[in-house]
Amino acid sequence: MPALPRTENSLLVRTTFADEKAWIDALSVVLTENDDGFRAYVEVVDDPAWENADLERLREAARATENQAAVLFVVDHAALEPDYPILVVDLDDSHQPFRCVAYELWGIDNNLNLANMDWEDFAGNLGPDSIFRGFI
Repeated sequence: MPALPRTENSLLVRTTFADEKAWIDALSVVLTENDDGFRAYVEVVDDPAWENADLERLREAARATENQAAVLFVVDHAALEPDYPILVVDLDDSHQPFRCVAYELWGIDNNLNLANMDWEDFAGNLGPDSIFRGFI
């Protein structure tokens, strides 16, 4: 597999290439500012070489880049379902991954990378479907 890019932003890695329209729609939601002007600052990796890459391989590749981000986002097959529940992965490997709808990804990206909030703040607020949909 190729190397992931070096960046200060979180990596958003596409690992499924089955539905181009869903990918474009999910990416659009992630990159759009919310009503308060916040958005996720991600480095998009759209390379078929990462198709079906497993989580450990992705985590290892992300850590090898010596990026500054604390979190990795993965757009796998499940992330192309309605609301685009993107997989959120702790690069320190000390927490279990969880999913977050694309329109709330900005909060995780911004707050974990600036250490404004902790992993548990988000993982502890998953809905009954085990997806973070914001703070209610």
